[in-house]
Amino acid sequence: MDQIDAKIITLLQQNARISISQIGRLINMTQPAVGERVRKLEDRGIIKGYQVVLDPEKLGKQIMAYILIQTENCGNLVEFCNQSPEVIEAHQLSGQFNFIIKVMTESMQTLNSFLHTCSKYGFTTTMTVLSSPTDTKALPIEITESN
Repeated sequence: MDQIDAKIITLLQQNARISISQIGRLINMTQPAVGERVRKLEDRGIIKGYQVVLDPEKLGKQIMAYILIQTENCGNLVEFCNQSPEVIEAHQLSGQFNFIIKVMTESMQTLNSFLHTCSKYGFTTTMTVLSSPTDTKALPIEITESN
């Protein structure tokens, strides 16, 4: 990846809906050249996809929480997480707790119901988010000249 790829990725992280022609104007390249670079970044798996960022509160999801789970039943917990619409992220960890999951629910009551269901997979500790002063940030891009 070179500096041009880094510029393209930075622009796409800032706005995934930016057009290839707009990127070209911003980095002084032709639209076909930019399109080819984006395609190669996708083919190499550097760009895994594009997504829409939603406002959870406007969709009725008022409560965000992180749940640490200590379990010996990893496979069933992963299946549960994949099936549960409340689970936004799940990560396997090292240390005392072997999973952390991020959940979004409508209320404290629905969070409590979710926790009751979740507790059958192991010991849990829950942290409710009060605010998010720094939300999802762009990943810093380091440039390596090799492909």
